Amino acid sequence: MRKIGLFLLLSALAFAALKVDVKKLLQEAKKGNVEALNQLGFIYENGNGVPKDIQKAIKYYRQAAELGSEDAILALSLLELSKELKDGKFISLTNSVKVEGKGSIDFNLKASDLQEIVQKAKEGDKDALFTLAAIYDNGYGDIKPNKTRAIALYKKAAAAGSESARHILLLMQEKK
Repeated sequence: MRKIGLFLLLSALAFAALKVDVKKLLQEAKKGNVEALNQLGFIYENGNGVPKDIQKAIKYYRQAAELGSEDAILALSLLELSKELKDGKFISLTNSVKVEGKGSIDFNLKASDLQEIVQKAKEGDKDALFTLAAIYDNGYGDIKPNKTRAIALYKKAAAAGSESARHILLLMQEKK
């Protein structure tokens, strides 16, 4: 359940303990090395051995995501959503969700609630990962649907122990 959070914590400690050779990572990143791109995203996101630079983190995560890295897709999703929340983009999100045969239900999610969900997802909380996956799967308020991000989040939630995420992934496979 907390494997992802533990992994991120251990990664942060490892980066803090080691002096990162950014020049070497940049050389590898230019060659399209996905791991180097992910590491650059991580160190710029957290300011490990370099000044913290969210724009550079997004740049490297995006490049890794374009090369198919699900870890980068997840990191990018959480980072961009965190940045938008910090910038005050989402004051309140209201979305109408249709429940089969029962009409529609209105949900109202405050920005502070979404910030808490994002933080818990970064820590590897299966329910928070599942919630964000559902938000990206269906769209919510100003957040547009993004199936690639939704699938990456469902996979992380399932790996963290979410039976609901496993069920949805199975349904998605059946539809193919």
